[in-house]
Amino acid sequence: MIERIENGLQLAVLAVCIVSAFWRVVHYRSRTWILLTLFFGSWALGDLYWTVCLLYYGKTPQISVVSDLSWYASYVFLYLLLRRNAPPQGAVSQRLLPWLGVVFPVGMAVFFMQWGAIASNLIYALLMALLLYSALRRIAERSSYPGQLPLCLTITVFCLLEYGLWTASCFFEGDTLMNPYYWFDLLLTASFPFFLPATKKAVTA
Repeated sequence: MIERIENGLQLAVLAVCIVSAFWRVVHYRSRTWILLTLFFGSWALGDLYWTVCLLYYGKTPQISVVSDLSWYASYVFLYLLLRRNAPPQGAVSQRLLPWLGVVFPVGMAVFFMQWGAIASNLIYALLMALLLYSALRRIAERSSYPGQLPLCLTITVFCLLEYGLWTASCFFEGDTLMNPYYWFDLLLTASFPFFLPATKKAVTA
């Protein structure tokens, strides 16, 4: 019951975010806002499939590939948004912080393989590594990326909340508020609206 409520809440928040981002697409005719709209929309599609399975079958989907593909796409759109708004300066970073964004997802993928499929864990690790490396690089070299700090921080927090949610799901079960999974999911839901002002700041910098 709690998972259904949380999924419904997340879909409602995403619907507001989609409308708000799409209004900016129409108003500003900016590809940056198109990418943010696609990010929200892809995530919502994954949530929608998951929620329909919960409502119709009374349990999480046995084949989660539909949701996974939607969430993969959302990570790609978020990465493209970051690259479009702040193209990388040089081939690779000389700082340590961005490379931690690569090591961490790889290590977590190895850890998660105890519970999940190898292929999906590798795909998530690749996408997360791209996002975290790109965001942390711009944080570490923020003088070269004016106005990008709020967006990069939002992306970093978003990714870390995802890892918190996934980790909690490995160790805790039960449809109660005592399950940390639901707290991370609520925080993840709360993070979506922050992409709007962060993106506005990045665009106008």
